[in-house]
Amino acid sequence: MRTEQAAPVLGIVGCLAVVVALALPVALFPDWGTELGRYYTSGPLGVGAVLASVLVGGVVFLAGARGRTDPTTAAGIAVPLGVVAFVIALWWAVAAPLDPLFGFPASWITDLRWVVVVSTALTATAAAFYARAVL
Repeated sequence: MRTEQAAPVLGIVGCLAVVVALALPVALFPDWGTELGRYYTSGPLGVGAVLASVLVGGVVFLAGARGRTDPTTAAGIAVPLGVVAFVIALWWAVAAPLDPLFGFPASWITDLRWVVVVSTALTATAAAFYARAVL
């Protein structure tokens, strides 16, 4: 598989990983909705901005992969979206306190922030490879 075909697929996988990572705690533990809401909105911008960036990024990757958008345009949009998502996720991971999660029934919730950061890094890396391949 060529890089200009594999990179958007990798970007879509990264975007989906962020969405799943953020939705999983809410789906598994609906009684903790208030605490998770405070956790997700804590920090400078919260993860809402990350989620918005990766959702738009997923659409951009998909449009580029299917030929609905010029690949150079898709790559030009995907790179800044991936970088912004990564920076905001990292900022949230470092700044968000774990206080709302004391007593959470699953210990993996403390590592969730790093899963989000790694997933956004995957998206940004895929966007960079995509841009390199089509430019």
